[in-house]
Amino acid sequence: MTGKLAIYGASHFMLLKQLDAINQQTPTWDFIGFLDDAPERQGQTYHGFPVLGGRERLPDLALKGIQVFNNVVSTPASCEAVANLILASGCQVPNLIHPTIDMTYTEIGCGCLLTEACAVGAFARLGNFVSVRLHSVLSHDVVVGDYTIVGPGVTVAGKARIGRSCFIGAGATILPEIVIGDGAVVGAGAVVTRNVPPGMTVAGVPARPLTSREMP
Repeated sequence: MTGKLAIYGASHFMLLKQLDAINQQTPTWDFIGFLDDAPERQGQTYHGFPVLGGRERLPDLALKGIQVFNNVVSTPASCEAVANLILASGCQVPNLIHPTIDMTYTEIGCGCLLTEACAVGAFARLGNFVSVRLHSVLSHDVVVGDYTIVGPGVTVAGKARIGRSCFIGAGATILPEIVIGDGAVVGAGAVVTRNVPPGMTVAGVPARPLTSREMP
């Protein structure tokens, strides 16, 4: 039996490709449409699927047992804000994991996205609403905190720890046992050889500090 699913955020058509891959392996989801708070999108279609409304629809979906996936992942802050709306409404939030990814001997929270050609090593631990994009590798014993976004082609070596609400740019490499503090940003293509303090932005090869910011 399939479950009904809505997606919050009418963008990133790649997510529908992910649903197709999951359903081809095992029929799992009956996709009913998008939620989006932009008034100009409501009542329209996105790639042929209806935009059902905005956040005001969440309580109704919860009552009907329709699960909602958070597709607002442009920044960790926006991801967390929408995640809180969804959870407060009482909606259940699934993980969307590409069927080719082996998740044995791992721990994972809710609302996570792991896309095609990712690899997750044994005893890795992912928090809630973590987004891991194409061709990224999380090696053994890696820890990733809530609301963190891992761009495509990232390599995180064994026992590294990435904090809450971090952004890891495309193609970055994080060496073994490195600690990335909460709210830190790692620039695209960076090679991180030293721990990164909370709120700091680093870039380059090897990665060097650019700025720091306070966590909310």
